[in-house]
Amino acid sequence: MRHDTNLHTNARIVTANELAQVIAPPVRTPVLAEHTDFEMPGWIWATMLGGYVTFFAGISAATAGDGRAVFAIVISILYTAMFFGTARVLSKVDGRRVGAFDRAGGSLNTWTGPMDARAVAGQMLAVPLLLGFFGICIAIIAAAVR
Repeated sequence: MRHDTNLHTNARIVTANELAQVIAPPVRTPVLAEHTDFEMPGWIWATMLGGYVTFFAGISAATAGDGRAVFAIVISILYTAMFFGTARVLSKVDGRRVGAFDRAGGSLNTWTGPMDARAVAGQMLAVPLLLGFFGICIAIIAAAVR
């Protein structure tokens, strides 16, 4: 199938008003700031932070102040502080808290579908809690070997 368009039949001279309408800047409407609430309650953040603090305390106790280990632990603590600090700053940008967990019986909409508070806590807290447990185990093993 052949498509043939004769551009000469559609061509015409454009008036100044028509040209001004085409190149006129769009009308801007006020836009609300992006909402950056992660929809997580404070107890999830506190538990996550507690897991990391427990891990670092256990590793610090296990290394007994070795200079090279202390340097690596301090760097890791700074990275963890940046993680939690950045999340805190971003969640306080516009001051709104409209997360589903702020309401009783809410669910968090995720890519795979809505999740209730128990499911979200299970997924988010598994690694930090196990990391804290690992730090305690390393400290116990190091104390038993000495």
